[in-house]
Amino acid sequence: MKRVAVIGGGVSGLATALTLSKLDGDFQVTLLEASDRVGGVLETIHDGPYMVERSADNFATLIPDALMLSRQCGLEQELIPPNSEHRQAFVLNRGRLLPVPVGFSLMQPTRIRSILGTSTLSWYAKLRLLGEFWIPARESEEDESLESFATRRLGVETFENLVEPIVSGIFTANPATLSMKATMPQFVEMERRYGGLIRGHLAARKKDAAAAARRASGARYDQFRAPREGMSHWLAGLTAELPDGCLQLNTRVVEVSNPTDSQGRSSWSLQTNRGTMDFDAVVCALPAAATAELFQETIPQAAAIVGDVPYASSAVVAMIVNRADLKGRIDGFGLIAPRKEGRPTLAISYTSNKYPGRVPEGEILLRVFLGGALSPHMLDHSDAELIEIATEELRAILGWQERRANWQAVIRWKESMPQYVVGHAERMQQLETVLRQHPTVKLCGAAYSGVGIPQCVRSGRKAAEELADNWSEQ
Repeated sequence: MKRVAVIGGGVSGLATALTLSKLDGDFQVTLLEASDRVGGVLETIHDGPYMVERSADNFATLIPDALMLSRQCGLEQELIPPNSEHRQAFVLNRGRLLPVPVGFSLMQPTRIRSILGTSTLSWYAKLRLLGEFWIPARESEEDESLESFATRRLGVETFENLVEPIVSGIFTANPATLSMKATMPQFVEMERRYGGLIRGHLAARKKDAAAAARRASGARYDQFRAPREGMSHWLAGLTAELPDGCLQLNTRVVEVSNPTDSQGRSSWSLQTNRGTMDFDAVVCALPAAATAELFQETIPQAAAIVGDVPYASSAVVAMIVNRADLKGRIDGFGLIAPRKEGRPTLAISYTSNKYPGRVPEGEILLRVFLGGALSPHMLDHSDAELIEIATEELRAILGWQERRANWQAVIRWKESMPQYVVGHAERMQQLETVLRQHPTVKLCGAAYSGVGIPQCVRSGRKAAEELADNWSEQ
């Protein structure tokens, strides 16, 4: 029987424990979580008729790992797609809300007519954007920032008006330091293989016209799913699939050591608030700083690399208001605000437009995103001040005139979003090289190869499978 400790009960740790428990082999898995609940940043607030997510409210299925895990645990039927109506998003442009051009996916233009017809770009910017077809591919294979890549291929105005706010809304990052290789490798590969983004789309359309059309249209929203009863309900369903005795809540690991017994066999000793526990292998699914602290004595090289991963902070002000009290456009799934607009808002999600059952009819749940890597000072404000800022944003952008929301809450995420700065992919390769010398230690989570729920699930599954493969080869 191989004893495996999984440290951290976020979605990555859950995926690790579930994968190991379902693999062939004699694994005794213990999932150690310091708090009194699993899920990490994922949590649903239920308050009377309201259901509000504290962080992510859905996950993508294009990377299938979260969907596959749901299927394996019998939870797929509880997942719902976004509503079929209002499948569009808006961008703030000189104080006006304009639709994000159909066929502009992250940073890839796929519909010429839509680009030519948009009011979010000047005619010069439109021609510069369509001229991407003739921009030569970059010869260097060194990593570059997202800002560098986007301005080089698409032009400054398209970057400022569309790419920057889209990316800020996803990663709460500084585009000038955000790594293209680590966050959007598909576009780096597209340029390398086909010579550019438009050329890459044309090649994809030639290969699979139907799939290319879906990616370029509102049908891409079908690639998302949300738990009907909220993320906490989904997490409870996953947790129910763990073996009896596997999950140990309120158990904080404070020290990890690597003793060797009298026969020369290496093991792992974990000092917790409940005493010492011994294991044959350890999978750590904690944030980068906590991981580095635990392993600074036993694997200092790995700890140094992991400890250098920076994190950004953000705040979400959730507000439920009457739909009739909003004069601005709410016939979509949300809006993004370019930095050049000079507003504190990164984005506003019209969450209840996307998924049913969040609020009663006649009301709308709005989540105002503030802070991020470029505005760390936002977290210095009190809750009352953040609510006032969000209130002013709703008034200025959406024409809201009421004094107080029907329901409101401030959700703080201090240093919760990993920042994949330029060179991140190369540093993760160095980390992998170091960890090869310690095959009974695996690291997984948002700090390494993707911040989304599917990427975290994949990270945990990969850690479990590599651990099992290592033992099967011995």
